[in-house]
Amino acid sequence: MTASNPRELSIVPRIGAGLLGVLVIVAGVLLVVRPLTALLAVLAALCLALVVGAIVSLRGGRGRPVRRIVAGVLLVVAAVCVFAAPDVIRALPTLCALALGLGAVRLAGTAVGRRARPVDGTDAEGTPASRGERVRAGLAAAACVLAAGPALVWPDAASVAIAVVFSIALVVLGVALVVTGIRGRAPRRFGVRQGSIGHVRSEPRGAGAVLRTIGAVGALVAAIVATAGTVPLVASAASVDDFYAWSGPARAQPGTVLRVAPYTGEVPAGAAALRVLYATTDGEGAPALASAVVAYPTAAPTDGERPVLAWQHGTTGVARSCAPSVGADALTELAIPGISRAIERGWAVVATDYPGQGTHGAYPYLVGEGEGRATLDGIRALRAIDDAHASEHAWIWGHSQGGHATLWAGQLAADYAPELDVLGVAALSAASDPLALASRITTGDPSPLASLVTSLVLVPYAEAYPDVELDATVHPAGHGIVEAFASRCVIEAPTLVSVLVGASLSWDAPLYRIDVSEGPTHDRLAQNRADGIVPAPLFLGQGTDDEVIPIELQRTLAAELCAADRTVEVHEYEGRSHMGVIAEGSPLIDDLFAWADAVTLGQAPANC
Repeated sequence: MTASNPRELSIVPRIGAGLLGVLVIVAGVLLVVRPLTALLAVLAALCLALVVGAIVSLRGGRGRPVRRIVAGVLLVVAAVCVFAAPDVIRALPTLCALALGLGAVRLAGTAVGRRARPVDGTDAEGTPASRGERVRAGLAAAACVLAAGPALVWPDAASVAIAVVFSIALVVLGVALVVTGIRGRAPRRFGVRQGSIGHVRSEPRGAGAVLRTIGAVGALVAAIVATAGTVPLVASAASVDDFYAWSGPARAQPGTVLRVAPYTGEVPAGAAALRVLYATTDGEGAPALASAVVAYPTAAPTDGERPVLAWQHGTTGVARSCAPSVGADALTELAIPGISRAIERGWAVVATDYPGQGTHGAYPYLVGEGEGRATLDGIRALRAIDDAHASEHAWIWGHSQGGHATLWAGQLAADYAPELDVLGVAALSAASDPLALASRITTGDPSPLASLVTSLVLVPYAEAYPDVELDATVHPAGHGIVEAFASRCVIEAPTLVSVLVGASLSWDAPLYRIDVSEGPTHDRLAQNRADGIVPAPLFLGQGTDDEVIPIELQRTLAAELCAADRTVEVHEYEGRSHMGVIAEGSPLIDDLFAWADAVTLGQAPANC
């Protein structure tokens, strides 16, 4: 009579294993292209593992206080995972990097010749690691060390990677279950054999050894590629220096210059340039810090004080390092169209970064009060620089986001900075209606670029307004991804990571759950619409082929102003794109200075 094999399964467990395997495979295949949903599954698996661990601890020794404490801790952690799910998922890349570091330490121990860890504790010292095992452990340890860095630098990409790896692991587990069901035999412990003393580690041979080696080499190659891509991208990003940090008094008169330093970037011919740190106020009137770059002719002014040109830049990002004054191109023609002409005319130029760019604090992206106040206080700061010889007479010009800031500065000038004489306001390709822009983005086909742009608005709005909450507007697994998007500058190479991550989410549930038809987000966006009612002649200019700001926004604003008998000159430039309309050679620049000349002569240009 033949003894039965304890690993042989009866028909019912075989069928159960096969069906479960099919279900797990299907789940893995579905989740692999749905990273957000997969991250929720990762959290669910983590909670389940914690609960199972607590149950095992209690069953292992009900009378032992230590086991009860361990079980209690595991259950508390599981509860935290449930009730603070977005925060836990946000922390997964950091936890992953920590796990990689711990894994590297353990693998390095094997690689340098330590004994392999016993499987079940029957051999207290374990068995010596073989040469092949040591080599594979060394490769894997190096892969872990290299992978930890990119996981911390690119938390959004790391989140997607965690989701993909988890999904693939489900597929592998499902295949193993199906094989078990077909063969009718429970798998033996991975990498072990039955010995005379107990279970000990066995060196894999043949195909097993080859597969393990290929896996270790593949992991190392992938980690090298990730690190090699990370280093140049990080090195290319601008960094904020100590100039933008301020530890002095928290309150100062708006427009007060707190610090100046030479600007070392490209400067127009015949001009001197400085970086300026100055006091301003945020949208609620609280003290804030802002930085700017200023330029003025080196020649002495011929008519006493100089007219001021306040320029407001377009979208560069909402992180501190996205401040134009941080880089070397803040005073080029690409950054400020017509700046060389302005210097030749004897004008002094100030270009604010707005609060939160360069400086610490919340960035008022498309928050009109904050943008407008920073603009007007920038003019005040320029006037406080003796060598600039800046007058109270100011032009206020801006493009895109800067067009929105320009309109708001014009609207606020009479009340906020009554000592300034606003000569004229020029809003170019202006994002005048944030609500209309948000409606266009959220109702159109989702795209990686739309996901990035939405984060630039949503994160600052959540900081500025207590009633706009990320919990209510972002997928529970997407908080960290959205915050990572908002941490990068749109004009720098790392934004490519955001675009790729956004593309990976295209088949999943929507990253954003924003209702712009009603509710707090709708109200705050509507609150920041610029009405264009400014105390000076107004110039509106935009390209008809603008791919960022619909030309309808300018047409709607112009129609409203013309109906109200406001002094406005409107220009549309056939075939010009969002950036092309302010590029060198664009007719807009000639029209803009011709309009300024007419205003200077006392005319009130309008073409309604």
